[in-house]
Amino acid sequence: MTWEPTSPDADFDEFRSLLRRFAADRLAPAYPRWRTEPFPRDWLRDLAELGVFGLLTSPELGGTLGEGGGYVPLGIAAEELSRGDFNVSYFLQLQAIGSRLLGQSDSPRVRERWVPALVRGEALASFALTEPATGSDAASIGTRARQDGTDWILNGEKASITFAGNADVCAVFARTGDVGARGISLFCVPLDTPGVSRRAAPSSTAHLTQRGSIFLDDVRIPGDHLVGAEGGAFKAAMAAFDFNRAIIGLACVGAAQQTLEETMEHVRTRHTFGEPLAKREGVAFQLAEHLAHVHSSRLLAYETLRLADQGRPHATEAAMTKWLAPKTAAEAIHACIILHGWSGFDNDLPLSQRLNDVIGLEVGDGTPEIMKAIIAREAIGVVSHR
Repeated sequence: MTWEPTSPDADFDEFRSLLRRFAADRLAPAYPRWRTEPFPRDWLRDLAELGVFGLLTSPELGGTLGEGGGYVPLGIAAEELSRGDFNVSYFLQLQAIGSRLLGQSDSPRVRERWVPALVRGEALASFALTEPATGSDAASIGTRARQDGTDWILNGEKASITFAGNADVCAVFARTGDVGARGISLFCVPLDTPGVSRRAAPSSTAHLTQRGSIFLDDVRIPGDHLVGAEGGAFKAAMAAFDFNRAIIGLACVGAAQQTLEETMEHVRTRHTFGEPLAKREGVAFQLAEHLAHVHSSRLLAYETLRLADQGRPHATEAAMTKWLAPKTAAEAIHACIILHGWSGFDNDLPLSQRLNDVIGLEVGDGTPEIMKAIIAREAIGVVSHR
């Protein structure tokens, strides 16, 4: 199954249907496996064959950007695949961010070695900005890079990095100048480079996301592995956050919508006191309310991605989406668990796993408080993150 866009105005209905079938037939049955098993690399290539990893990559590097690809179809992919397995959306996020950032490199060696491999699912990217003492305050990172002849030498620790345990290449942000955002540079670091070590942390999704730490101990990389201008990478990091917050939002929407649909079927067929649960206003009105909230989150997320496709500012809309969608999805899934009764907590159903996964992304890419601070700052102009 492969989607082949024909123009920038491609009709995405076929793409959406293709992904929904893949999610239902391939991803959903295997969703519980990744609690205890590693995600197979051949599945990564199967995802690539759907056309989802090249949506932000130019055709010259194997992608479809400008030929039907873009931010909106990336959002569709996140929404639809998350119906089957919420955590698969991490592959969409990191491959998109990795190929987008490394594709901006002036070095043909970096662009041609890594970007086509990411698009084809032959390599896996990670994004290393967060550190043990700097999460939301990303401009205060302490990892350093210094020049040694024509090379760069990196030292530091990155924490809470998705795919820390299994990625092949990492977009590493390191300080090359003074404190603050203007002293941060971006480097392409192949993770088999001497001096790199990593540790995946135990978590409910550990075997798929391999979230953990990356340690850089005198890691020497060639000079052309500096991506973009020295000291100018913080803006690129924030731009990646902006579009990815909408992708996260749509992943949450997909998980919530699937759960609501499953629950609507449950209340139609589950009888108590001689009639289906769906006939009780206390049940039906709950579902109606959550359907409306989830749909509102969906519309806000796609508005954000349309602005991104048009090259227009979208930081505020992205922050709104990142605050609203995970919160809305968690509330909807929690309500559905209760409506299923004791079976809602049973591992035979995916509901509790979805709730746990969605709550995890209330934190990832910025906490709710940081999102509110961004919204308020843009609206009012005087709000600090502190």
